[in-house]
Amino acid sequence: MKVSPAYIFALLLWPMLSLADAALPVDVIRDATNNVLAELNNAPESRNDPEQLTRIIRRHIAPHIDFVTLSRLALGKNWRQASKEQRTVFVREFGRLLVKVYSTALAGYTSQKVEYLPSIIATNKRRAAVRSRVLDNGRPPLAIDYSLRLTGNAWKIYDVKIEGISLAFNYRASFAEEISAHGIDGMLERLVKKNGVRVAAPINDEETASG
Repeated sequence: MKVSPAYIFALLLWPMLSLADAALPVDVIRDATNNVLAELNNAPESRNDPEQLTRIIRRHIAPHIDFVTLSRLALGKNWRQASKEQRTVFVREFGRLLVKVYSTALAGYTSQKVEYLPSIIATNKRRAAVRSRVLDNGRPPLAIDYSLRLTGNAWKIYDVKIEGISLAFNYRASFAEEISAHGIDGMLERLVKKNGVRVAAPINDEETASG
């Protein structure tokens, strides 16, 4: 079968068109942050309502997080030792813990401004670092850097660094200590207990821990 040059050209061009359709990494962070802050500004009383804060985060932040990759980084070598079922439970419960932690942080939001610095894009165009600073009157700027990777057509956050300290690696030491003392199942049991009330719905529809 003879293939037309136009067809070949279209196949070659398609990956570039798909990449061009994806939002820029900084846009993902900026839009999600602006949406969260807009809700808090429109309903300041939500800062005192943990359930409402959780809904805000699940609506605007959770869809942009790669919970599986973040979980793999947080478990380190213990990820390979965990069964598929243990990984699934960990991804779900670690995601809930992060939502809970972020809810607590949002409760303290007043009128801080976020400034975005030039992003760093990897040469393969599939990984990026979005750098930002939280400006608060009377306090030094707080540096928050987001690590993202391109999955399909969407940029997903797989780690966050606050003042240079990685969220994933910060939790890794804590989980490793728990696993050393209580085993993976013991760590999971304690994590479930720490999260409190169980929620039937997963963090997001793409949640899987088979990797």
